[in-house]
This record gives sequence, structure tokens and C-alpha cells, in this order.
Amino acid sequence: MNEQHIEKISHIASLIVGDMQDKLTTDERQELNSWLQENGDNYLLYEELMDQEKLGNDLNELHKYDPNLAYEKLTQKIFPQKITGKRVYFKIWWYTAAALLLLVAGGIAYFALNKPVKTSIPQSVIVAQKKTPGTPPDTRKAVLILANGSTIPLSEINDGNIAQQGHVTIHKKQNGLLEYRSTAEANSIAGTNVLRTPRGGEYQVLLEDGTRIWLNSASSLQFPVHFNSGDRRVVLTGEAYFEVAKAVNPQTNHKKTFIVSVDNMEVQAIGTAFNISAYREDNRTQTTVVEGLVKVNRNNQSNMLQPGKKLITSDSTVTIEDADIKQETAWKNGEFVFHNTSLKMVMNELARWYDMDVAYAPGVPSLHFSGEVQRESDINKVLQMLEYTGGVRFTISKRIITVHPGKK
Repeated sequence: MNEQHIEKISHIASLIVGDMQDKLTTDERQELNSWLQENGDNYLLYEELMDQEKLGNDLNELHKYDPNLAYEKLTQKIFPQKITGKRVYFKIWWYTAAALLLLVAGGIAYFALNKPVKTSIPQSVIVAQKKTPGTPPDTRKAVLILANGSTIPLSEINDGNIAQQGHVTIHKKQNGLLEYRSTAEANSIAGTNVLRTPRGGEYQVLLEDGTRIWLNSASSLQFPVHFNSGDRRVVLTGEAYFEVAKAVNPQTNHKKTFIVSVDNMEVQAIGTAFNISAYREDNRTQTTVVEGLVKVNRNNQSNMLQPGKKLITSDSTVTIEDADIKQETAWKNGEFVFHNTSLKMVMNELARWYDMDVAYAPGVPSLHFSGEVQRESDINKVLQMLEYTGGVRFTISKRIITVHPGKK
């Protein structure tokens, strides 16, 4: 590992510590967001480090670990590529280890102190009230990051108005919906917000223009608080279902295009409903049209999709197929629906929803599954249903699902 990697690791650690302390500047917040959106692994690592209970347990267990082993393990998480050569000079090792220990210790300290929400800059006023002790958290989980970098854990606060940004009020509803309400006719820019869901979480947001978006687990959506006169643009990582509201540019009287930037491509829509799935571990991006028309732009090539069609991109290949709408949007309706779905794709979806990792024992066959089950079902019940095929069996240990070949 060279010094450049070492410096980047410690810099990322300092950004996460600053996030825990609510001390990031706007530029630092954007830099952290860029790192989180590089791939799903970065986001999952961030979620682990921001988990109060897990972080506390990690600190309690820290003295049991060999420092070199712990260092290698965490740096492999941040930079998963293979590292050749294990010699690390003491000065460099200490510099990095100190930064990573600061990350853990700083996080624990500020969680333990039950940090107050920091004072916002004028255009972002937080009015959220934390739930009283003993109140069960919402089953729908997400974190909202305001334009000034303030972070609001939505499952830990009461319903009602939670923040004011410019002329837009953010309102949390009981059914897991975040609503942006424009309180005045204004063209003022109130900045960009980010909505993130962890593994096992999901949330809905109603944007200021009336567009409703369902955000699946382990996903991130970046969007303007207020859409100005130009095109409407958002940035997606993971999976989301869009119901786009029609909007007209008052200056030109033309319809305003809604654009989703995802995985090095743009999906354009005008008054339509569609689903986008772009999880890194699935090794493909899939856009499915439910209503209206969408235009997908990628590598200077455009494809127009009609309802019932889906466009799949993987590496340099692009294919258009008939879509199974029920299957593609099942997650939004609280279901798993598999129709001739590969074992890997099934396990990826289960891992995201149940917040578990998956390992494969040697000899696991290439299988496909069909079936339907509610997402609220216990993971053991779902795995038992998959075992009925006889092709595989499963064991669970320390939140790791291991897939074994079925008994012959």
C-alpha cells in the first residue's frame, strides 16, 4: 500500500469523523457524498460506522484484536482491491492507524454524548423533535442530509415539520413519506438534499414539483430542494421507483423534462412511471417503464422505451426486453417476486433487505428460482422456501448466510 492510499484512507476517516460531529463544510460534505456514491461498498461501510450500537460493540471488543490484523481488515474494506506486499513502515502505519482509531473513538464519544443538532445556516432551519425515550423507532429507515450538511435520522424523530429550507418546508408523515412543500412562489435556490436508506430500510419522498419517489434499501437519492425553470435533475445510487409529475416551464410554456443520473447514464422522462435498479453487486443497471415513455442516454447512444419494456446495461452491452412489471416493482409493494431469477440475484436482494452478507461454499450449482413471499417474512422462512428445490441449503452464522450444495 503506497503513501497515496494511506493519505486517502486517513482523509476519508477524518471526513466521517467530521460527519459524526456535524462539523463538515459544504465542500467536505460534497467530497464525502462523492466517495459514498463511488460504489455500494463505500456506502455500506459508512452505514456500519454510523451505527451507534454496532460501533459501541466494536469499541468494547477492540482490545481483543491484533492491531495489524484490524488495520488490514479495515483498509481492505475501504480499498477492496488486492494489496501486494505486507511491509508497511512504522511511520506510515501509525499515521493511518491513528486516523482510523480517531474515527472509532470520535464516533463513540459523540454518540455517547447524545449530540445536539447543530445550529443551521440561515436557509436551513431544523425544527425536528426527537422521539421520547421508549418510543419504538419507525420500521421505515432513512437519513436526510440537508443542503448545509445537517443530518436528520428520520426513524428517530417525530412526525410533522422537520426543517425549513428557503421557501420549502420538509414534512415527515406517519407512513414513511417525506414531503417537500413550497410555501411561497419563489425562484430562490435552497440547495440540494440527499436521502439515504440503509440495508433493510426504505422510504418515500414527495418532491416540491409533485414527483413521488420510492427509495429501496441501501440506496441514495440526491435532489434539489426547489426545481428552477430548467430541467429537473436527480442523482440515484441503488434502486428507486419514480412517479413523475408533469411540469411546465412558465417562461417557455414547454414541458420540463425529468432526468435521473445513474451509473454513467441518464434516464429522461416526461410525466411517467418507471423503476431503476443499479446496485453495484448486481453488475448491471436496469430501467423498467410502467407508464409513459422514457429515453435512456448512455455512451452517446439513445434508446426510447415504451411501457412494459426494460433496458439492461452491463459493461458495454445494452439489451431491451419485455418486462415483468410485477416482479420489477414488487419491492415497492412489500414483496419478493422471483420469476426464473438466478441464485445470485436472489441472494443479493435478500442480503440488502435483511442486512446480511452472503458466502458460497464450493460446488453450489447454477440455479434459478420462481416464487413470491412478503418482505416482512422472517429470513429463515424465505431460505426454507428456496431449499425446497433441493438444489441448495443454507446456514446462518454472525449475520452471514452461507449457500451450500443441496444434499444428494
